[in-house]
Amino acid sequence: MSIHPHRPRGSVLAVLFTAALLQSGCGVLLLAGGAGTSAIAFATGELRVTEDVPLETLHEATKTAVETLRYVDVEATLEEEGRIRWRATTAGGDPVDIRLIARGDEQTDLRIRIGVFGNEARSRLVLEQIRQAL
Repeated sequence: MSIHPHRPRGSVLAVLFTAALLQSGCGVLLLAGGAGTSAIAFATGELRVTEDVPLETLHEATKTAVETLRYVDVEATLEEEGRIRWRATTAGGDPVDIRLIARGDEQTDLRIRIGVFGNEARSRLVLEQIRQAL
C-alpha cells in the first residue's frame, strides 16, 4: 500500500519544466496559440512569432498598426530581399523595433521590441494591432 497520492505524470512534468525555466534565468516565455496560430515566444526582450501571411501583407498590417498606435519618427526600410525593419518611437520616447523576415511565400517571422530592454506587454499590444489589421 502506497502512502503517496497518485499524481498524473503530465502535472509532474509541468512542474519540473516550470522549475527548470525559473532556475535557468534565461527569461523565456513560450505560449502556444490555438489551432491555426503559431507559438509566441518572448526572449531577451523580444517578442517572436511566425505569421502565416506573405511579407508584403504583414508589412501593410504593420503600417496600419504603427499608425493606429500613433508612434512617431516612423521609418520602414528594406534591409535586404525578404527583410523589412520598422523603427519608431512611442509617445513616451521608447524606441520601437519591428522586424519582418520572409520564411517563404506564405510565412513571415515577426520580431517586436519596445524599449531598450524590451517590454512584453507593450510588444503584445503591437502584435494584437498587427493581427487586427490582417
